[in-house]
Order: sequence, then structure tokens, then C-alpha cells
Amino acid sequence: MDLWLLSLVLLSIFIGWLLGWWRPFKKNTTSNKKESYSESYAKGLNYLLSDDSENAIKVFSKIIEVNPDTIEVHLSLGNLFRSKGEVDRAIKVHQNLLARPDLTKQQRNKVIEELANDYLKAGLLDRAENLFKEMIQLKNNNLFAYQRLLDLYIAEKSWGEAVECAQVLFDQRGDGAVIKLTQCLCELAEQSVAKGNRKKAHDSLMRALNVDNGCVRAGLLLIQWHITAKNSSAAKKVFKRLVKKNPEYMELYIEPARQIYLQGNESPVYQEFLQQQYLNHPSTRLAIALLEYYDTNNMTEKVQQFLSEVLIKTPSFGSYDFALQFLSSDSIQYSDTRESLSRFLKTMQDKKAEFICTQCGYESHAMQWNCPSCRNWASMKSV
Repeated sequence: MDLWLLSLVLLSIFIGWLLGWWRPFKKNTTSNKKESYSESYAKGLNYLLSDDSENAIKVFSKIIEVNPDTIEVHLSLGNLFRSKGEVDRAIKVHQNLLARPDLTKQQRNKVIEELANDYLKAGLLDRAENLFKEMIQLKNNNLFAYQRLLDLYIAEKSWGEAVECAQVLFDQRGDGAVIKLTQCLCELAEQSVAKGNRKKAHDSLMRALNVDNGCVRAGLLLIQWHITAKNSSAAKKVFKRLVKKNPEYMELYIEPARQIYLQGNESPVYQEFLQQQYLNHPSTRLAIALLEYYDTNNMTEKVQQFLSEVLIKTPSFGSYDFALQFLSSDSIQYSDTRESLSRFLKTMQDKKAEFICTQCGYESHAMQWNCPSCRNWASMKSV
């Protein structure tokens, strides 16, 4: 007998105990009704043992008087079906409960919650959305309903609606509300840019930074917004604040720095920035960016000197690959060896994760603002 069937049998025994010992039930039934209910109970138990859950549900629905005590039994039965993948049966149980006219407001709210979870499990998102909204109507500050709606809108990438739900959670000081609101606003900004609505994108980013002025993603998107608008002065202002407040994301700042300073004809400032940051926080990406800058500007001696330092101080696949390409000769044999080794290093580098989620340990080659594994926002850091 598997676990779910055993659970159903135990649940049915509990139901039988309730039928046999509840005083209100005893007072309001005759001995004939007791005998009838006992026969029905035995019949329902037989259905369960025969793995005929559907008929068992029908029998129990007839013999159990739905009141504040027995509603929980129905809910448990429906939840058990959902947990074992019998979503259709769970929906039937909860729909039957919801059709009862004598439910209290609190009971109705609980049944709606479970039915909405059934719909989510079945992929019926529109029905689930409507039920969560009904839960909110029954109780305006229903944070659970807002949270489930937010999860639903995130799954659907309906960022406008997601922002509205996240704002309610933020106003009610829900758990993690700051990160959820700022990240949804960033998603809305990116969506607006893709649709050509730059004003809406800017408004969303400013709103995100008003909620959390240390939001790295919003800052990076705003920098890009200013760069596209050819406003390097505004981009630089946001950039400096970001670097000062969140230096741990330095590797994400290299490309914005390159665009800002080179667009503003401040090449020496870009060089100084890379040198200073590498001195403070040496990393492969900073090293490669600085080596590429020296190479692009024909600073051969600088390349050679710094390359030697990098290979000793922060050796990596990227730095060795750069070295092989920079130090290549005209020798056919060396060229073949260099290309072969370069391909090998690139293959190894592709296998190496560059970001890791601090919540669940998920590894990724690219920055993921919403961890694909645990779904936490802004939880990934550079390895």
C-alpha cells in the first residue's frame, strides 16, 4: 500500500471516529440514520481500499455534514489529491465545498485559497488569478493572495500587474518586498525600452531607486538609459554612486565605465579607473579589460609588464589565452600549438561558472537577477 493510500485510509478512520463521537451529530440523528451513515462509511472505506478515490469522495460528500469542524477534513482530502498529482479530483473536492451556501467568510477564503492552488497546479492561471482577486475582496490586506498573484504575474511576465502587487506588499512591509518591487520595476523598464517607451522606462527606474537607492540593477539600467541618450554626465553621476555603494559588483561596471569614459573622450580616466580597481580588487575581468586597453592603444611595454604581473598574481584561463594571442610568433608550429591550446582554454572557461546564488548555490555563466533555481531576486554574486 503506497503512502497516499495509507494516508487516505487513516483519514477515513478519523472521519469514522468523528461520525461516531460528535455529540451534535448524536443529538440530531436517529438510530436508523446512524446505521445508514455507518453503512455509507464502510462503503466509502471499501472504495478507498479498492483505490476508487472518486467514488469514495462521492460517498464521504454525502455522509459528512459540512460544518466548521468537518470542512478541514474535506480540505485535507483535496490537498492530499493535489499533492499526489490528482489535481482534477482536488478541484472537485474544493469546488463542492465552495458551492456550499453556509460557509463563513473565513471558511470561504480558505476554500478559495486551496482551489486557487489547484488551478495553479493544473496550469489554469486565469482561474487562479480570479480566485486570488476574490480572496483580496474578502480581505483587503490579504498578503498571501497578493504574494501568489505576484508569483503568477512573474511567471506570465506581466510586469505592470506584478509591480502593482509588489507595491501592496511593500506598503504592508511584506517579507522581501523591497527586492521584489525594485526587480519588478527593472523588468518593467526593460520591457518598456524594448517597446520604445523610454519615458516609462525612466520613470520605472527612478521609482526603483526611490525604493532602494542601492539597487544595482536599476543603476546599471539607468546608466545605459543615459548613455543611449548621449548624456555621459548623468551616466557618470549614477556610475560613481554605484561603484561607491556596491563595489562587490565591480565586474558588472567595466562595460559601463568603458562606454561612459570613451564616449566622453576620457580615455586616460578609463585607464586610471581600471588600474585603481585592479589594485583594490584584482580580478580576471579587470585584468583582461586593462590588457585590452593597453593593446588597443599600442602600449606594448605596458602590456608585457602588466601581463607578467597578471600571470603571477591572478592567473586564469582568460589571461593565459590573452598571453598566447599577444605573444604569438610567425612560427607555424607555435601557431598551431597556440590555437590548439587557446581552444582548450576557451572550452575549459565555458565550463567555469562565473556567478553563484548565495541562497541556493545555483551556478551560472551569466548574471541572473532572478535565480532560476530558488527564484530569489538579486541573490547572485560573482565567484
